[in-house]
Amino acid sequence: MIPGLYPANHLLLANHISWLDIFVLNSATVSRFVAKAEIKHWPMLGRLCSAAGTLFIERERKRDTARVGGVMLAALREGHCVAIFPEGTTSDGRCILPFRSSLLQAAIDSHATIQPIYLRYIDQQGNWNDAPAYINQMTLTESLWRLLGTRGLVAEINFLAPFVVQDMDRREVTRYAEERIKTAHDALNAASGTTGY
Repeated sequence: MIPGLYPANHLLLANHISWLDIFVLNSATVSRFVAKAEIKHWPMLGRLCSAAGTLFIERERKRDTARVGGVMLAALREGHCVAIFPEGTTSDGRCILPFRSSLLQAAIDSHATIQPIYLRYIDQQGNWNDAPAYINQMTLTESLWRLLGTRGLVAEINFLAPFVVQDMDRREVTRYAEERIKTAHDALNAASGTTGY
């Protein structure tokens, strides 16, 4: 699938490194994201996410997963492209965290096409750059300062082959998508000789 305007009933599924991921992906695709609820209250960034139709989820409340799943299902059936980060949290990107399956039920119920995406941040020489990593107890201000002090940052979006969910349950879909993204992670970092991973 060529990046850009996706067809109806499409689910983008990517690894998650930073709040920046939403804006990086939205620069290449037209989609609605599922993001943690606290982003909604961030200065300026929260407004931008809300204006883009982001679906906010309170991850600590299990019932909210069902609510957001229902909203996702309706959005997919209405012809929207939706994007999720199934790791459920950010990492430094040096490994792929285990995927959670809960939000994938909407894709199964709507018979969506799933587009796995592998994201990574590198410098202009192809070396690993963890400046965007939004992890641990980092604040948004700290993250912004770190990014502003970084030169030559490259956001790399790797669109993997899409697949249609057929005769697979939620956990099978989750494992399959996770393995595809892990394979891309391993292959690209080995091929580029990326240091520090």
